[in-house]
Amino acid sequence: MSPDDDQRPPENLDVHDAFAELGQLSFSDTSLDAMLQRIADLAKQVIPGVAEASVSLVTNDKATTAAFTGKLALDLDESQYGRGYGPCLEAAVGEEIREITDARGERRWPDYAQACVERGSLSSMSVPVPVRQTVHGALNLYAVEADAFDDEARDVARAFASYVAVAVHNVHLYESTRDLAENLDRAMQTRAVIEQAKGVLMSQRRCDAAEAFQLLAAASQRSNRKLRDIAQAIVDGASRTPSSEA
Repeated sequence: MSPDDDQRPPENLDVHDAFAELGQLSFSDTSLDAMLQRIADLAKQVIPGVAEASVSLVTNDKATTAAFTGKLALDLDESQYGRGYGPCLEAAVGEEIREITDARGERRWPDYAQACVERGSLSSMSVPVPVRQTVHGALNLYAVEADAFDDEARDVARAFASYVAVAVHNVHLYESTRDLAENLDRAMQTRAVIEQAKGVLMSQRRCDAAEAFQLLAAASQRSNRKLRDIAQAIVDGASRTPSSEA
């Protein structure tokens, strides 16, 4: 999700106010993308020393930037994805904070560190955000100055990331529950249509339920159409012309 390309100064927002705002967001009214974007925005506003922030998600070994506050964060995230290594990836998968205090002397990721210097970020901190077993995340904080993050910033980042993990997990839980309910509803509707179609065939063909289902399955295979669609066509046809046959 791309933020607005404005240069408004960050709000003087208290960390407790930020947590309170996240706590008031409704999972039924807020998409995961919108939630993650607000998380990145709040991180930039709340955590001392942050110039830009982003949220990385790693699913099935594929990393993406789900939210970012500026091009600097996005570029440096993608620089790590392209190389296949870097602090945000290690934080997300290893679930430990990874920090660069001065990119000019960084030896763990020398090529990436050079990219940081060229892009104007001399220090950074990536904080793990464990979402669920199959998804890992990191809150990435980028600064333009070296040694930008003091102990206070680290403490706020840890607390913030912990709250973020809960919020994101709840969004996933809500969306998974909603998807399950929708799938169950569709399954019940499909079963009802198939039962109706079986009834039509039993009446028209003077056959039992098992034979009616076999007729439906055979028609589905011949026409390469879904069983539910075949059943719906039979039910619709019967409602228009009750005497017609399948």
